[in-house]
Amino acid sequence: MIIEKPKKRIYRILVIIPLLFFVGISCQKRDSSEKVAAEKSLDFPLKSIQDLAITIPVTREQLKNWIPNQIGEFTVIRTVIGYKESADMSAIKATYGHGSDPSKQVVLEILDGAGPVASVLLSGSIQKLNLDFEELKPDGYSKIHERNGYRVWEVENTQDELAELEFIDAGRFLVTLKGHHLRNDELWTLVDYLDFKTLK
Repeated sequence: MIIEKPKKRIYRILVIIPLLFFVGISCQKRDSSEKVAAEKSLDFPLKSIQDLAITIPVTREQLKNWIPNQIGEFTVIRTVIGYKESADMSAIKATYGHGSDPSKQVVLEILDGAGPVASVLLSGSIQKLNLDFEELKPDGYSKIHERNGYRVWEVENTQDELAELEFIDAGRFLVTLKGHHLRNDELWTLVDYLDFKTLK
């Protein structure tokens, strides 16, 4: 039998204790990050995506009737529809011009996440919007965060005077607004004019 000297035992204990502490902290951090990811996924349950895959998308006429002719001081000047029907997706894109400043324009695009193809695309957007991302630049920023009850991708370029918002309404409709010669705060005021309840 080999008997360890007391000094060696003490040395080994002093080495093991910090190691166990480090492992415990690492596990705690991993569990915490997994919990956060799980909580974020609750914003848009995977079950709803599965349901959307077998849901019939809104029709072309429904989208045409839904698009508002005016949002705030902007009036629709062009509408494009049917450009994604070849992929069995329902979408509409409308361009709005400012009443007194022709340099200001807003492009609004709505994609219905219903259907086998669109639901996959929507699922990818959901994963992107659940990220914690921020990029700051001298001439603007790009970030994903929560605002006005939405997980939103927000981009602003002050040099080119471009702004963009992307979010999902009701876990189904992918909404994109692009503003020319506008700031994001101005785009958000236009979101208030959009009533998605009539599309459901």
